[in-house]
Amino acid sequence: MLELKLAIRFIFNLKKASFSSYASLLTIIGIAIGVAALMLTASIIDGFENEVSNKLAGIEGKGRLKHFLNKPINLDDNLLKPVLNNSNFEINPYVKGVCMIRKGKNLDGVLIEGVRQYPKLVVNENLDYTTKNQIVLGGILASNLGAKIGDKIYLQSFSDAELSFSSSKVFSCEVVHIFFSGLHEYDKNIVYLNIETAQSILGYGSNEVNGLIIEKDDNLPINVSYPYYYETWKERHSLLFEWMLVQQWPAYIMFGLITFVGLINLFAAIAMIIIEKNGPITILLSQGMNDRSLRSVFMLQGGIIGTFGVLIGGIFSVLIISIQTKYSLFKIPQDIYFMDHIPFFFSISKYIVVLIIVCILSIIASWLPTLRFKSLNPSNVLRYE
Repeated sequence: MLELKLAIRFIFNLKKASFSSYASLLTIIGIAIGVAALMLTASIIDGFENEVSNKLAGIEGKGRLKHFLNKPINLDDNLLKPVLNNSNFEINPYVKGVCMIRKGKNLDGVLIEGVRQYPKLVVNENLDYTTKNQIVLGGILASNLGAKIGDKIYLQSFSDAELSFSSSKVFSCEVVHIFFSGLHEYDKNIVYLNIETAQSILGYGSNEVNGLIIEKDDNLPINVSYPYYYETWKERHSLLFEWMLVQQWPAYIMFGLITFVGLINLFAAIAMIIIEKNGPITILLSQGMNDRSLRSVFMLQGGIIGTFGVLIGGIFSVLIISIQTKYSLFKIPQDIYFMDHIPFFFSISKYIVVLIIVCILSIIASWLPTLRFKSLNPSNVLRYE
């Protein structure tokens, strides 16, 4: 294809280096930097959202069924039978309450959660959750209490908070695991116990729970009637995800402007090439090449430059993402961002969208300077060549 050969020759003139050739290379570098910045930004945003989502879903479950008035739920209630008897649902009843916790002279208030099966993010090993009087502590809480695995700690329900530890009912538990979820509030304020132990501490009956943790396929509906309702982990933390969504667009716009600057440079580079190649362009016109074919040459040139820039930017961003994923070089404060390093998640679909958009804009940016062809007079140009 003649137009493609001419486009490549105008970009990379190996026999004679020219200013327009350097301008083309600089344009490729500019687009590559813009695309890399945009893809890294998108990868950080997606990585942060995925990391937070996985942690919240891993520690809270896909969703929870609760009482509208936060009253205890009786597992024998007939309204719950369609849910409890559904084989597609993995049901994990839980009880929850506020307690005081003590280890030696160290005292703190905590939220206890009694479950039949510990969350996977909390306990990723085969820990026997049927044994009573065992407790799982968050890493920050364990550090504050000075507790380690095998130590005895003491729990007292807040319903007896006006009583001293010596005169009220106190429960002794053995620390069997210390978890580090990366979620500061959970690592500091929540402890996990066997559900029977938690029911004894909070004064619940054997069939009384605060709710049901339900693991299920996202496409399966849960039909419950008043006084019960079902809430997913994302609905419970909707404000957090709305905040993350609001933060995305300014970042995309700011780093997208870097790519736009690269496209402006492409416009200038194509214009310089047209000015520099006035003689060859005029010869081609005089030899019978029409304006449409000549425009195709420069539009192909812009498309090639844009494609090279996107590919180089994509390769560079994948390299940075791979290094960060493997070595976690860029650290962030865990108590603020829910994690101790910058997470990345490379989305191939977003990269393809960026590739298509940049290539289309590159072709448009290359087409605009070709409007100058209408003012070219072959006889005048050849006279001064």
